[in-house]
Amino acid sequence: MRKRFGLLVGIGVTALSVLTMSSLAFGVLLGQFGDRAALSCDQVPGTPEPFEGNRHLAYQGAPHDPYRTNPPTSGPHSPRVVIPGIYRAPIPAELQVHILEHGHVLLQYADDVTPADIDKLERIGRRYPRDVVVAPYPQLGHGIALTAWQRLQKLPSVDEQAVETFATKVPGRYNHGWRNNATDCLTR
Repeated sequence: MRKRFGLLVGIGVTALSVLTMSSLAFGVLLGQFGDRAALSCDQVPGTPEPFEGNRHLAYQGAPHDPYRTNPPTSGPHSPRVVIPGIYRAPIPAELQVHILEHGHVLLQYADDVTPADIDKLERIGRRYPRDVVVAPYPQLGHGIALTAWQRLQKLPSVDEQAVETFATKVPGRYNHGWRNNATDCLTR
């Protein structure tokens, strides 16, 4: 009797595990490969920036040409990656680019941004935990920077609507390549 009960419990746990993992995988696939069309370039917030490459550096801190934008929007980057979330310490530029290469967006702020505005950015970041990284970036000098792969929007202070729009419309356009017919939006 005990053997049979143990076997039934084992089968039940295995079945639940398989169902849970299957539904998780299905959800990820739908999110990553959904058939939603990319926004037209005139609907994408921010300014398109030139492609600066996408090579991985041999090691963290390896020398490379300086980035053309501040913060960077593409270019050589760290072999390491940072997951989306709220960070209280600055993220090195080479790690920022790797975050962008994975389709995430960064909401970064300079030292002059008020605690109230930082709180607003963090609240928006928490609403989109799969797509958004929020962090300080003293090298910015002033205000807020919203970045994605080859995309940049700077704000003098937090404009919640603009930040929310960037956080919802820009993630996933690029993830190791342009997705769903998205482009860099640069005129050729």
